Amino acid sequence: MNFNYPIVLKDVFSSQKFFQLRDEFKYGKWQLKNYSDPKHDEKSEERVFWTMENIWENITIYECASIIKLKIQKYLQQNLFFIRAHSNGSTFGQSSRFHIDYESDDIWTFILFTEKNWNTQWGGEFVVYNPIEEEYNYTSYIPNSGALIPSNWQHYAMSPNERTDKLRTTIAFSYCSTESFDRLKNLKSVKHFL
Repeated sequence: MNFNYPIVLKDVFSSQKFFQLRDEFKYGKWQLKNYSDPKHDEKSEERVFWTMENIWENITIYECASIIKLKIQKYLQQNLFFIRAHSNGSTFGQSSRFHIDYESDDIWTFILFTEKNWNTQWGGEFVVYNPIEEEYNYTSYIPNSGALIPSNWQHYAMSPNERTDKLRTTIAFSYCSTESFDRLKNLKSVKHFL
């Protein structure tokens, strides 16, 4: 099926579930050691940004992943398997760079915008390159919304601009088709979730 990606979902969670997730971010342990490129080379000049430690040990993340899975299955019209959650945080000047999450055609990433208060004038857009249309798509950072893309499409997060000192946070939830799960379960980036 061909879709017009990114597929943007608004009001992903109930207010109660969204604030429960926000509490995890508020009290979680953040570390400045994340890179946008999974194949990061320590010698590269790529900037480091924030990540929340041990996100996969959190039951709220799994609950949220299940809700998102049910919503995006309606669009993709196939059963999915949750394989990974990855948190990201950036402040002014900490833009990531274009990257892909997985090379396979049967994996999707849903980027959830997790800040509860965000002014769109602060920036933080999600950018994806659509190789079919050969164009760039920009999704505004709006709390409790997100964008679904194929994981092998080039994408990155724009950092907040000089109008704020707030941390722009997201969680990237990745899913594969149930048919491809056996092949994918040996990937290092998937293994610790199983």
